[in-house]
Amino acid sequence: MFHISTRWRAWIVVAMMFLFMLINFADKAVIGLAAVPMMHDLGLTPQQLGLVGSSFFLLFSTAGVLFGFAANRIKAKWLLAVLALAWALVQFPLVGTVSFPLLILCRVLLGAGEGPAYPLAIHATYKWFDNSKRSIPSAIVLQGANTGMLLAGPCLTFLIIHYDWHRAFLVLGIAGCLWTVLWLLLGVEGTVDETADPAAAPDTTQHASRHVPYRRLIVDPTLAGCILLTFVGYSVLSVGFTWFPAYLRLALGYPAADAGWLFSLIVGAGIPVTLAVSFLSQWLAGKGVSSRLSRGVMTSVPVALAGLALFGTTLPIGSGIKVLCLSATSVLSQLIFFFAPLIIGEVTPTRQRAAWLGINASLGTLAGLIAPALMGHFVGDTRGIAEGFRHGFAVLGCILVPCGLLGIWLLNPERSVRRLQHFHARADSVRDDLPATTSGHEEAA
Repeated sequence: MFHISTRWRAWIVVAMMFLFMLINFADKAVIGLAAVPMMHDLGLTPQQLGLVGSSFFLLFSTAGVLFGFAANRIKAKWLLAVLALAWALVQFPLVGTVSFPLLILCRVLLGAGEGPAYPLAIHATYKWFDNSKRSIPSAIVLQGANTGMLLAGPCLTFLIIHYDWHRAFLVLGIAGCLWTVLWLLLGVEGTVDETADPAAAPDTTQHASRHVPYRRLIVDPTLAGCILLTFVGYSVLSVGFTWFPAYLRLALGYPAADAGWLFSLIVGAGIPVTLAVSFLSQWLAGKGVSSRLSRGVMTSVPVALAGLALFGTTLPIGSGIKVLCLSATSVLSQLIFFFAPLIIGEVTPTRQRAAWLGINASLGTLAGLIAPALMGHFVGDTRGIAEGFRHGFAVLGCILVPCGLLGIWLLNPERSVRRLQHFHARADSVRDDLPATTSGHEEAA
Protein backbone atom coordinates (compact mmCIF):
# COMPACT_ATOMS: atom_id res chain seq x y z
CA MET A 1 0.00 0.00 0.00
CA PHE A 2 1.12 3.53 -0.76
CA HIS A 3 1.27 5.87 2.23
CA ILE A 4 -0.42 9.04 1.03
CA SER A 5 -1.54 11.87 3.30
CA THR A 6 -5.24 12.61 3.65
CA ARG A 7 -4.80 15.95 1.88
CA TRP A 8 -3.19 14.33 -1.15
CA ARG A 9 -5.79 11.56 -1.22
CA ALA A 10 -8.49 14.23 -1.41
CA TRP A 11 -6.88 15.88 -4.42
CA ILE A 12 -6.19 12.53 -6.10
CA VAL A 13 -9.93 11.86 -5.92
CA VAL A 14 -10.61 15.33 -7.38
CA ALA A 15 -8.20 14.57 -10.24
CA MET A 16 -9.86 11.21 -10.90
CA MET A 17 -13.30 12.83 -10.89
CA PHE A 18 -11.97 15.40 -13.36
CA LEU A 19 -10.91 12.59 -15.70
CA PHE A 20 -14.18 10.78 -15.06
CA MET A 21 -16.16 13.79 -16.26
CA LEU A 22 -13.76 14.35 -19.15
CA ILE A 23 -14.54 10.90 -20.56
CA ASN A 24 -18.22 11.33 -19.74
CA PHE A 25 -18.58 14.46 -21.84
CA ALA A 26 -16.38 13.20 -24.66
CA ASP A 27 -18.89 10.33 -24.88
CA LYS A 28 -21.68 12.89 -25.14
CA ALA A 29 -19.91 15.11 -27.68
CA VAL A 30 -19.01 12.36 -30.15
CA ILE A 31 -22.55 12.07 -31.50
CA GLY A 32 -22.56 15.72 -32.58
CA LEU A 33 -19.05 15.61 -34.01
CA ALA A 34 -19.88 12.50 -36.04
CA ALA A 35 -23.37 13.74 -36.97
CA VAL A 36 -22.76 14.68 -40.61
CA PRO A 37 -20.87 11.51 -41.69
CA MET A 38 -23.30 9.36 -39.69
CA MET A 39 -26.25 10.98 -41.42
CA HIS A 40 -24.56 10.28 -44.75
CA ASP A 41 -23.52 6.67 -44.03
CA LEU A 42 -26.72 5.57 -42.27
CA GLY A 43 -29.11 7.69 -44.35
CA LEU A 44 -30.42 9.56 -41.31
CA THR A 45 -32.75 12.54 -41.59
CA PRO A 46 -32.40 15.54 -39.23
CA GLN A 47 -35.45 14.28 -37.34
CA GLN A 48 -33.81 10.85 -36.88
CA LEU A 49 -30.58 12.45 -35.66
CA GLY A 50 -32.64 14.45 -33.19
CA LEU A 51 -34.16 11.19 -31.93
CA VAL A 52 -30.66 9.73 -31.52
CA GLY A 53 -29.72 12.72 -29.40
CA SER A 54 -32.86 12.50 -27.30
CA SER A 55 -32.71 8.70 -26.90
CA PHE A 56 -29.60 9.19 -24.78
CA PHE A 57 -31.87 10.61 -22.07
CA LEU A 58 -34.54 7.89 -22.12
CA LEU A 59 -33.15 6.12 -19.03
CA PHE A 60 -30.82 8.94 -17.99
CA SER A 61 -33.15 10.36 -15.35
CA THR A 62 -34.34 7.02 -13.95
CA ALA A 63 -30.79 5.77 -13.52
CA GLY A 64 -29.78 9.03 -11.86
CA VAL A 65 -32.46 8.67 -9.18
CA LEU A 66 -31.77 4.96 -8.56
CA PHE A 67 -28.02 5.43 -8.22
CA GLY A 68 -28.56 8.51 -6.07
CA PHE A 69 -30.49 6.52 -3.50
CA ALA A 70 -28.02 3.63 -3.82
CA ALA A 71 -25.16 6.04 -3.00
CA ASN A 72 -26.79 6.66 0.40
CA ARG A 73 -25.88 3.05 1.28
CA ILE A 74 -23.15 1.87 -1.14
CA LYS A 75 -19.65 3.32 -1.39
CA ALA A 76 -19.25 5.78 -4.24
CA LYS A 77 -16.04 4.01 -5.31
CA TRP A 78 -17.88 0.90 -6.49
CA LEU A 79 -20.76 2.76 -8.10
CA LEU A 80 -18.39 4.97 -10.09
CA ALA A 81 -16.42 1.93 -11.29
CA VAL A 82 -19.63 0.23 -12.49
CA LEU A 83 -20.69 3.35 -14.40
CA ALA A 84 -17.35 3.90 -16.13
CA LEU A 85 -17.11 0.25 -17.20
CA ALA A 86 -20.66 0.39 -18.56
CA TRP A 87 -19.80 3.45 -20.69
CA ALA A 88 -16.77 1.68 -22.09
CA LEU A 89 -18.53 -1.54 -23.02
CA VAL A 90 -21.43 0.18 -24.77
CA GLN A 91 -19.06 1.98 -27.19
CA PHE A 92 -17.68 -1.19 -28.77
CA PRO A 93 -20.81 -2.29 -30.72
CA LEU A 94 -20.55 0.98 -32.70
CA VAL A 95 -17.08 0.08 -33.96
CA GLY A 96 -18.48 -2.38 -36.54
CA THR A 97 -21.55 -2.38 -38.74
CA VAL A 98 -24.19 -0.07 -37.30
CA SER A 99 -27.91 0.20 -37.95
CA PHE A 100 -30.25 2.94 -36.79
CA PRO A 101 -31.88 0.69 -34.11
CA LEU A 102 -28.45 -0.38 -32.79
CA LEU A 103 -27.35 3.26 -32.63
CA ILE A 104 -30.47 4.13 -30.64
CA LEU A 105 -29.98 1.15 -28.28
CA CYS A 106 -26.35 2.01 -27.57
CA ARG A 107 -27.19 5.65 -26.84
CA VAL A 108 -30.03 4.61 -24.51
CA LEU A 109 -27.70 2.28 -22.57
CA LEU A 110 -24.96 4.93 -22.50
CA GLY A 111 -27.45 7.42 -21.10
CA ALA A 112 -28.44 4.98 -18.37
CA GLY A 113 -24.78 4.70 -17.40
CA GLU A 114 -24.05 8.41 -17.59
CA GLY A 115 -27.20 9.69 -15.88
CA PRO A 116 -25.82 9.27 -12.35
CA ALA A 117 -22.25 10.32 -13.30
CA TYR A 118 -22.02 13.98 -12.31
CA PRO A 119 -24.07 13.70 -9.08
CA LEU A 120 -21.96 10.74 -7.95
CA ALA A 121 -18.70 12.47 -8.90
CA ILE A 122 -19.71 15.51 -6.84
CA HIS A 123 -20.90 13.31 -3.96
CA ALA A 124 -17.56 11.47 -3.92
CA THR A 125 -15.74 14.82 -3.92
CA TYR A 126 -17.87 16.26 -1.11
CA LYS A 127 -16.83 13.34 1.09
CA TRP A 128 -13.36 14.93 1.21
CA PHE A 129 -14.27 18.62 1.72
CA ASP A 130 -16.65 20.42 4.07
CA ASN A 131 -19.18 22.99 2.84
CA SER A 132 -16.84 25.99 3.20
CA LYS A 133 -14.13 24.42 1.01
CA ARG A 134 -16.15 22.81 -1.78
CA SER A 135 -16.26 25.58 -4.40
CA ILE A 136 -12.82 25.06 -5.96
CA PRO A 137 -12.87 21.20 -5.95
CA SER A 138 -16.38 21.33 -7.44
CA ALA A 139 -15.21 23.72 -10.15
CA ILE A 140 -12.28 21.44 -11.02
CA VAL A 141 -14.56 18.40 -11.33
CA LEU A 142 -16.96 20.36 -13.52
CA GLN A 143 -14.10 21.47 -15.75
CA GLY A 144 -13.61 17.82 -16.61
CA ALA A 145 -16.85 18.15 -18.57
CA ASN A 146 -15.69 21.23 -20.47
CA THR A 147 -12.25 19.74 -21.03
CA GLY A 148 -13.85 16.56 -22.35
CA MET A 149 -15.70 18.52 -25.01
CA LEU A 150 -12.67 20.78 -25.58
CA LEU A 151 -10.44 17.80 -26.39
CA ALA A 152 -13.20 15.90 -28.17
CA GLY A 153 -13.50 18.62 -30.80
CA PRO A 154 -10.06 18.36 -32.43
CA CYS A 155 -9.14 14.81 -31.32
CA LEU A 156 -12.30 12.98 -32.30
CA THR A 157 -12.70 15.12 -35.41
CA PHE A 158 -9.17 14.07 -36.44
CA LEU A 159 -10.13 10.41 -36.08
CA ILE A 160 -13.38 10.93 -37.97
CA ILE A 161 -11.73 12.77 -40.87
CA HIS A 162 -8.59 10.65 -41.24
CA TYR A 163 -10.11 7.26 -40.38
CA ASP A 164 -13.88 7.05 -39.83
CA TRP A 165 -16.45 7.84 -37.16
CA HIS A 166 -16.36 4.24 -35.87
CA ARG A 167 -12.77 4.79 -34.68
CA ALA A 168 -13.90 7.60 -32.38
CA PHE A 169 -16.18 5.21 -30.49
CA LEU A 170 -13.35 2.66 -30.20
CA VAL A 171 -11.01 5.20 -28.58
CA LEU A 172 -13.70 6.27 -26.10
CA GLY A 173 -14.34 2.64 -25.12
CA ILE A 174 -10.65 2.04 -24.44
CA ALA A 175 -10.43 5.28 -22.42
CA GLY A 176 -13.33 4.16 -20.22
CA CYS A 177 -11.66 0.81 -19.52
CA LEU A 178 -8.36 2.46 -18.60
CA TRP A 179 -10.04 4.90 -16.21
CA THR A 180 -11.88 2.06 -14.46
CA VAL A 181 -8.64 0.18 -13.77
CA LEU A 182 -6.91 3.34 -12.49
CA TRP A 183 -9.86 4.22 -10.24
CA LEU A 184 -9.94 0.75 -8.67
CA LEU A 185 -6.26 1.24 -7.80
CA LEU A 186 -6.42 4.83 -6.53
CA GLY A 187 -10.03 5.48 -5.48
CA VAL A 188 -10.59 5.99 -1.75
CA GLU A 189 -13.81 6.88 0.08
CA GLY A 190 -13.74 10.20 1.97
CA THR A 191 -14.79 10.49 5.62
CA VAL A 192 -15.62 14.19 6.08
CA ASP A 193 -19.33 13.46 6.53
CA GLU A 194 -18.66 10.89 9.26
CA THR A 195 -16.01 12.86 11.16
CA ALA A 196 -17.58 16.32 11.04
CA ASP A 197 -18.46 17.77 14.43
CA PRO A 198 -22.10 18.93 14.31
CA ALA A 199 -21.52 21.24 17.25
CA ALA A 200 -18.84 23.08 15.28
CA ALA A 201 -20.96 23.54 12.18
CA PRO A 202 -22.37 26.92 11.21
CA ASP A 203 -25.95 27.71 12.13
CA THR A 204 -27.05 27.20 8.55
CA THR A 205 -26.02 23.52 8.64
CA GLN A 206 -27.16 22.47 12.10
CA HIS A 207 -29.82 20.27 10.51
CA ALA A 208 -27.22 18.35 8.47
CA SER A 209 -27.62 15.08 10.37
CA ARG A 210 -31.44 15.19 10.47
CA HIS A 211 -33.77 13.49 8.02
CA VAL A 212 -36.32 15.56 6.07
CA PRO A 213 -39.22 13.94 4.18
CA TYR A 214 -38.59 14.09 0.43
CA ARG A 215 -42.06 15.51 -0.10
CA ARG A 216 -40.94 18.55 1.87
CA LEU A 217 -37.67 18.88 -0.03
CA ILE A 218 -39.40 18.78 -3.42
CA VAL A 219 -41.51 21.86 -2.60
CA ASP A 220 -38.64 23.88 -1.18
CA PRO A 221 -38.20 26.97 -3.44
CA THR A 222 -34.41 26.77 -3.50
CA LEU A 223 -34.29 23.09 -4.43
CA ALA A 224 -37.12 23.57 -6.95
CA GLY A 225 -35.16 26.46 -8.45
CA CYS A 226 -32.10 24.23 -8.81
CA ILE A 227 -34.18 21.72 -10.74
CA LEU A 228 -35.65 24.44 -12.98
CA LEU A 229 -32.30 26.00 -13.85
CA THR A 230 -30.67 22.59 -14.28
CA PHE A 231 -33.46 21.81 -16.75
CA VAL A 232 -32.85 24.89 -18.87
CA GLY A 233 -29.08 24.47 -18.56
CA TYR A 234 -29.36 20.93 -19.85
CA SER A 235 -31.58 22.13 -22.69
CA VAL A 236 -28.60 24.13 -23.95
CA LEU A 237 -26.11 21.37 -23.20
CA SER A 238 -28.06 18.58 -24.93
CA VAL A 239 -28.70 20.75 -27.98
CA GLY A 240 -25.02 21.71 -27.91
CA PHE A 241 -23.46 18.27 -28.09
CA THR A 242 -26.08 17.07 -30.60
CA TRP A 243 -26.44 20.08 -32.88
CA PHE A 244 -23.75 22.75 -32.38
CA PRO A 245 -21.15 21.05 -34.64
CA ALA A 246 -23.82 20.49 -37.30
CA TYR A 247 -24.88 24.15 -36.96
CA LEU A 248 -21.30 25.29 -37.55
CA ARG A 249 -21.06 23.14 -40.68
CA LEU A 250 -24.53 23.23 -42.20
CA ALA A 251 -25.77 26.69 -41.20
CA LEU A 252 -22.58 28.75 -40.94
CA GLY A 253 -20.63 26.90 -43.65
CA TYR A 254 -17.44 25.97 -41.76
CA PRO A 255 -15.50 22.90 -42.99
CA ALA A 256 -15.35 19.83 -40.75
CA ALA A 257 -11.89 20.51 -39.27
CA ASP A 258 -12.73 24.14 -38.47
CA ALA A 259 -16.07 23.12 -36.97
CA GLY A 260 -14.26 20.73 -34.61
CA TRP A 261 -11.91 23.45 -33.38
CA LEU A 262 -14.70 26.01 -33.06
CA PHE A 263 -16.80 23.57 -31.06
CA SER A 264 -13.84 23.14 -28.72
CA LEU A 265 -13.47 26.90 -28.34
CA ILE A 266 -17.18 27.28 -27.60
CA VAL A 267 -17.11 24.83 -24.72
CA GLY A 268 -13.52 25.60 -23.70
CA ALA A 269 -14.43 29.19 -22.92
CA GLY A 270 -16.31 27.86 -19.91
CA ILE A 271 -13.13 26.64 -18.19
CA PRO A 272 -11.59 29.99 -17.17
CA VAL A 273 -15.00 31.52 -16.54
CA THR A 274 -16.15 28.76 -14.19
CA LEU A 275 -12.84 28.72 -12.33
CA ALA A 276 -12.97 32.51 -11.92
CA VAL A 277 -16.57 32.36 -10.72
CA SER A 278 -15.70 29.58 -8.24
CA PHE A 279 -12.89 31.68 -6.72
CA LEU A 280 -15.16 34.73 -6.60
CA SER A 281 -18.02 32.81 -5.00
CA GLN A 282 -15.76 31.28 -2.33
CA TRP A 283 -14.13 34.69 -1.68
CA LEU A 284 -17.53 36.36 -1.26
CA ALA A 285 -18.68 33.61 1.10
CA GLY A 286 -15.48 34.12 3.13
CA LYS A 287 -16.32 37.82 3.39
CA GLY A 288 -19.71 37.00 4.87
CA VAL A 289 -21.80 37.55 1.73
CA SER A 290 -24.99 35.50 1.82
CA SER A 291 -25.34 32.30 -0.22
CA ARG A 292 -28.32 33.88 -1.90
CA LEU A 293 -25.98 36.41 -3.52
CA SER A 294 -22.73 34.41 -3.73
CA ARG A 295 -24.45 31.33 -5.15
CA GLY A 296 -28.10 31.97 -6.07
CA VAL A 297 -27.84 35.29 -7.91
CA MET A 298 -24.50 34.34 -9.45
CA THR A 299 -26.12 31.43 -11.26
CA SER A 300 -29.56 32.90 -12.05
CA VAL A 301 -28.46 36.13 -13.74
CA PRO A 302 -26.06 34.31 -16.13
CA VAL A 303 -28.91 32.02 -17.27
CA ALA A 304 -30.97 35.07 -18.27
CA LEU A 305 -27.94 36.59 -20.02
CA ALA A 306 -27.40 33.28 -21.85
CA GLY A 307 -30.87 33.62 -23.33
CA LEU A 308 -30.09 37.14 -24.55
CA ALA A 309 -26.83 35.93 -26.11
CA LEU A 310 -28.70 33.13 -27.91
CA PHE A 311 -31.02 35.70 -29.47
CA GLY A 312 -27.88 37.15 -31.08
CA THR A 313 -27.56 34.06 -33.29
CA THR A 314 -30.93 34.88 -34.84
CA LEU A 315 -29.80 38.34 -36.04
CA PRO A 316 -28.33 39.14 -39.50
CA ILE A 317 -24.73 39.36 -38.26
CA GLY A 318 -21.44 37.73 -39.28
CA SER A 319 -20.68 34.08 -38.64
CA GLY A 320 -17.83 34.93 -36.25
CA ILE A 321 -20.14 37.03 -34.05
CA LYS A 322 -22.71 34.22 -34.05
CA VAL A 323 -20.04 31.80 -32.82
CA LEU A 324 -19.23 34.24 -29.99
CA CYS A 325 -22.94 34.44 -29.08
CA LEU A 326 -23.16 30.66 -29.07
CA SER A 327 -20.08 30.48 -26.85
CA ALA A 328 -21.52 33.02 -24.39
CA THR A 329 -24.77 31.05 -24.24
CA SER A 330 -22.90 27.80 -23.55
CA VAL A 331 -20.68 29.30 -20.84
CA LEU A 332 -23.34 31.28 -18.97
CA SER A 333 -26.01 28.58 -19.01
CA GLN A 334 -23.66 25.92 -17.63
CA LEU A 335 -22.78 27.71 -14.37
CA ILE A 336 -25.84 26.08 -12.79
CA PHE A 337 -24.01 22.73 -12.95
CA PHE A 338 -21.36 24.20 -10.66
CA PHE A 339 -23.67 26.04 -8.27
CA ALA A 340 -26.59 23.59 -7.96
CA PRO A 341 -24.57 20.86 -6.16
CA LEU A 342 -23.11 23.47 -3.80
CA ILE A 343 -26.56 24.78 -2.95
CA ILE A 344 -27.96 21.26 -2.55
CA GLY A 345 -25.05 20.33 -0.28
CA GLU A 346 -25.79 23.39 1.83
CA VAL A 347 -29.55 22.84 2.11
CA THR A 348 -30.13 19.07 2.23
CA PRO A 349 -29.23 16.80 5.17
CA THR A 350 -25.92 15.01 4.61
CA ARG A 351 -27.43 11.52 4.55
CA GLN A 352 -29.88 12.58 1.84
CA ARG A 353 -27.41 14.55 -0.24
CA ALA A 354 -26.51 11.82 -2.73
CA ALA A 355 -30.15 10.98 -3.36
CA TRP A 356 -31.09 14.62 -3.87
CA LEU A 357 -28.16 15.27 -6.17
CA GLY A 358 -29.45 12.36 -8.24
CA ILE A 359 -33.04 13.63 -8.14
CA ASN A 360 -31.98 17.14 -9.17
CA ALA A 361 -29.87 15.87 -12.05
CA SER A 362 -32.50 13.39 -13.18
CA LEU A 363 -35.39 15.84 -13.22
CA GLY A 364 -33.25 18.55 -14.74
CA THR A 365 -31.88 16.35 -17.49
CA LEU A 366 -35.37 15.45 -18.69
CA ALA A 367 -34.71 18.42 -20.96
CA GLY A 368 -32.43 16.11 -22.93
CA LEU A 369 -35.43 14.04 -23.97
CA ILE A 370 -37.09 17.08 -25.49
CA ALA A 371 -34.57 19.67 -26.67
CA PRO A 372 -32.50 17.72 -29.28
CA ALA A 373 -35.59 16.18 -30.86
CA LEU A 374 -37.34 19.56 -30.96
CA MET A 375 -34.29 21.13 -32.59
CA GLY A 376 -34.30 18.29 -35.12
CA HIS A 377 -37.90 19.18 -35.91
CA PHE A 378 -36.96 22.80 -36.57
CA VAL A 379 -33.83 21.91 -38.60
CA GLY A 380 -35.78 19.44 -40.74
CA ASP A 381 -38.37 22.11 -41.52
CA THR A 382 -38.88 22.73 -45.23
CA ARG A 383 -37.94 26.41 -44.80
CA GLY A 384 -34.26 25.41 -44.74
CA ILE A 385 -31.59 24.36 -42.27
CA ALA A 386 -30.36 27.87 -41.39
CA GLU A 387 -33.89 29.10 -40.80
CA GLY A 388 -34.66 26.02 -38.73
CA PHE A 389 -31.71 26.68 -36.44
CA ARG A 390 -32.76 30.32 -36.12
CA HIS A 391 -36.26 29.37 -34.98
CA GLY A 392 -34.97 26.69 -32.62
CA PHE A 393 -32.49 29.03 -30.95
CA ALA A 394 -35.17 31.72 -30.60
CA VAL A 395 -37.47 29.32 -28.77
CA LEU A 396 -34.64 28.24 -26.46
CA GLY A 397 -33.78 31.87 -25.72
CA CYS A 398 -37.41 32.56 -24.78
CA ILE A 399 -37.12 29.81 -22.15
CA LEU A 400 -33.76 30.86 -20.71
CA VAL A 401 -34.52 34.53 -19.98
CA PRO A 402 -37.65 34.17 -17.79
CA CYS A 403 -36.29 31.10 -16.00
CA GLY A 404 -33.11 32.96 -15.11
CA LEU A 405 -35.11 35.87 -13.71
CA LEU A 406 -37.33 33.50 -11.73
CA GLY A 407 -34.23 31.86 -10.27
CA ILE A 408 -33.20 35.13 -8.61
CA TRP A 409 -36.26 34.84 -6.36
CA LEU A 410 -36.23 31.05 -5.93
CA LEU A 411 -32.58 30.40 -4.98
CA ASN A 412 -32.25 31.44 -1.33
CA PRO A 413 -30.33 28.77 0.63
CA GLU A 414 -30.47 30.60 3.98
CA ARG A 415 -34.25 30.84 3.79
CA SER A 416 -34.50 27.14 2.94
CA VAL A 417 -32.28 26.09 5.86
CA ARG A 418 -34.35 28.21 8.26
CA ARG A 419 -37.51 26.49 7.02
CA LEU A 420 -35.98 23.06 7.51
CA GLN A 421 -34.76 24.00 10.99
CA HIS A 422 -38.28 25.16 11.80
CA PHE A 423 -39.59 21.82 10.55
CA HIS A 424 -37.19 19.99 12.89
CA ALA A 425 -38.20 22.21 15.81
CA ARG A 426 -41.89 21.47 15.28
CA ALA A 427 -41.21 17.75 14.91
CA ASP A 428 -39.22 17.77 18.17
CA SER A 429 -41.99 19.68 19.91
CA VAL A 430 -44.61 17.16 18.84
CA ARG A 431 -42.37 14.28 19.89
CA ASP A 432 -41.76 15.85 23.31
CA ASP A 433 -45.51 16.22 23.85
CA LEU A 434 -46.30 12.56 23.09
CA PRO A 435 -45.11 11.01 26.43
CA ALA A 436 -47.05 13.56 28.50
CA THR A 437 -50.21 12.94 26.48
CA THR A 438 -49.81 9.20 26.85
CA SER A 439 -49.25 9.53 30.60
CA GLY A 440 -52.38 11.61 30.92
CA HIS A 441 -54.47 8.95 29.23
CA GLU A 442 -53.03 6.27 31.50
CA GLU A 443 -53.92 8.29 34.62
CA ALA A 444 -57.45 8.86 33.33
CA ALA A 445 -57.81 5.14 32.76
